[in-house]
Amino acid sequence: MLRFLEFIFGLERGFLSRDGDLVLRFDPPWPGIAPAWVWNLILALLVLAWVAWIYRRENTTPRKRIVLATLRVTLFALLLAMLNRPMLGLVQSRGEPSVLPILIDDSASMQVRDVTDGAQPHSRLDAARNLLTSSDARLLRELSKTHTLRLFRFSSSPSPLPAIASDGPPTEAVAAIDKLTPAGQGTQVARSVKQVAEELQGQHVAGLVVLTDGRDVPAGNWARDIEFLRGAGMRVYAVPVGSDKRLRNVAIERATAQDVVFQGDLASIHVQLSVTGVEPGERIHIDLKDAKGGRLLKREEGKDAGRTLTVQSDGTVETDLVFRAEQIGPQDVLVDVAPIDGELTTDDNSRRLQLSVLDAKVNLLYIDGYPRWEYRYLRNQMTRDKTVSISCLLTSADPGFIQEGSKPIRFFPQTMDQFLEYDVVLVGDVDPRQFTDAQMTMLQDFVVKKGGGFGMIAGPRYAPQAYRNTPVEAILPVDISAVRTPAGNDRGGTQGFRPVITPEGEASPIFRFFSDRDENRKYIHDELPLLYWYARGATAKSGVGEVLAEHPTDTGPDGRKAALLVVGRPGAGRTLFSAIDDSWRWRFYTGESIFDTYWVQQIRYLARGRKIGQRRLTLASLRPTYELGEQARVNVRILDDQLASTLADQLSAELTDSDGKLLATPALTRQPGQKDLFSLSLPAGQIGRFTVRLPSIAPGVEAVDTPFEVVAPKLELSDPRVARAALSQLAGETDGKVIELANAQAELLAIPSAGRIVPVQTARPIWSSPLVLIALAILLTAEWAFRKLAGLL
Repeated sequence: MLRFLEFIFGLERGFLSRDGDLVLRFDPPWPGIAPAWVWNLILALLVLAWVAWIYRRENTTPRKRIVLATLRVTLFALLLAMLNRPMLGLVQSRGEPSVLPILIDDSASMQVRDVTDGAQPHSRLDAARNLLTSSDARLLRELSKTHTLRLFRFSSSPSPLPAIASDGPPTEAVAAIDKLTPAGQGTQVARSVKQVAEELQGQHVAGLVVLTDGRDVPAGNWARDIEFLRGAGMRVYAVPVGSDKRLRNVAIERATAQDVVFQGDLASIHVQLSVTGVEPGERIHIDLKDAKGGRLLKREEGKDAGRTLTVQSDGTVETDLVFRAEQIGPQDVLVDVAPIDGELTTDDNSRRLQLSVLDAKVNLLYIDGYPRWEYRYLRNQMTRDKTVSISCLLTSADPGFIQEGSKPIRFFPQTMDQFLEYDVVLVGDVDPRQFTDAQMTMLQDFVVKKGGGFGMIAGPRYAPQAYRNTPVEAILPVDISAVRTPAGNDRGGTQGFRPVITPEGEASPIFRFFSDRDENRKYIHDELPLLYWYARGATAKSGVGEVLAEHPTDTGPDGRKAALLVVGRPGAGRTLFSAIDDSWRWRFYTGESIFDTYWVQQIRYLARGRKIGQRRLTLASLRPTYELGEQARVNVRILDDQLASTLADQLSAELTDSDGKLLATPALTRQPGQKDLFSLSLPAGQIGRFTVRLPSIAPGVEAVDTPFEVVAPKLELSDPRVARAALSQLAGETDGKVIELANAQAELLAIPSAGRIVPVQTARPIWSSPLVLIALAILLTAEWAFRKLAGLL
């Protein structure tokens, strides 16, 4: 029956079986100068008048005229109705859902454990997670009955999480929330909310729920973002997670150490702490431990290397920790700060470093031109030192003179093999004519290519000015073009001076006479015996030389304080230039400890290139610590030319975490134009401690490894207090609300639905349907038949 009705009304199949209400409406095309009813009334009156005029003249009975007039009026009425274009409409209702986006902050500051649930503190992210997913995700289930939930995680920008179906369990969404980690490098609260609002424009948004601590790092333009939200009619319901009280924390900002030390040396580690929330006079203890065994390291027998600091206020605290290196080989050192009461987080209380401890035995070749005081005392001291094997060569001695030292020699090396018997070559005030050009070229190669150490002690006759335009000049860490020979070998005046130690010099063990930094500074400044001469005019080479000590008053040709001790690293080796030659004065009133420490550490500095080179390669991270999101860079330097030439362009390495779990096998790639350098870059995408290990790459070459650490961005945790005022502004100016975490479940469920019921009408014309044609045919036929019967045709 419905299909028959659909046919005669000209409707498509199934139209009348749809849910909804049927309505009849008209869509007349009349000119707009008058309403439709006026046109219909005029036409109806005209039709009635015309029919009345026509049928009054018919020659028949009144009854027949009335029947004929009725048929004619009915026909015209049908035509008038069709002229008004009747439409059959189906009115249905469509529900447009209420959308409720929920944004979860997963930036680094959300790791702060300052949300208390009873006696147990939770991290901010855990608190936000518990709100949404506890009790079998009850809150999400209840909200999904009223709203279509859209979940987002955000730090610098939002990213969607799996959607929640209104008729199913939020399993995927809960799993995604559980996997969130507080690792974002920065937080942009208002901007992230704005981006979600832009994505949802055109939908019925009940509000935007934001679970965050409100920290904006770096600070964004909240006013502009709030203006957009207000203009779009988007209410923000801010749920502050965390405490807005001042938080107590001690964090290791930086820990640096010498990359290489010698067995028996005091190794120094400089530690910089960031301290917040402490009380004046509060004490903080730092330990130095062997990272692998956990034992406390010692600086002297019976004395731990750790220190206890007294802190008076918030800020940065720096200190030096010194321990004695005992075991040859790589040593992992753990800097560990004891937690203070109520500390924000202990994740930043430790830092791991790796040092290489080398065999302290150094083979030294010392050449000087004549037996000056510096030569005499240095020769005697190095002969007595058990860690130095010294060979002395005095060029002014008679041919029959038996050269001195623990390993006497008769001539300066003439082949590279003879040079390689030594770790360090130390040259005093020697006439360069004592050496052939070939010997000086070999000395240059010994330093640059073989990693040897070379030092020069200035003198009034030849060093360094006589070495201009020689191969030796190229490896010196100073520019000697302005150095002049003193007139008459003048030793200067009687005005003594003490060297001023630069920051680089303080970090070096050469001037570390006492383990306590303050005591060491005071001794050098006030008590170190005076010096009286230095070679004027030498300046550190730009980009090569590093000044460790300078004159307190005099300036050099470059306008800076005159350099007294300069070190450099040309190629694989290390070099040193000493502008003074009366450090022997430091033996007076000090015994031998100051003079011995000063020279032994210089010689060990110069020997490091050769000692490291004996391992044939080095593996090192560019920095010991990287912030989350940076690129960690690791370099392998091949110190053996023959080995470097046999290697492929890629070396396979292993990346492991602190538990030794293999994470990846990255490749170290040979750098263009540098056959001895291989590098790799790794994304620092996860907080923790990691190790890059290079397995043995050739027979006789041991596996090596280097650690590095990935830490949270400093800005995120510099002041992690909840930004309650900013969240109140965001909520207040968008007609939203700040919802406290304790009441969040009930208040979030009270957010009203923004859903709408929208009527939808589907219209079909019936003025051209079969029904109209049938009706017209019936009326016309009836009128014709009646006229025939009435004898009017």
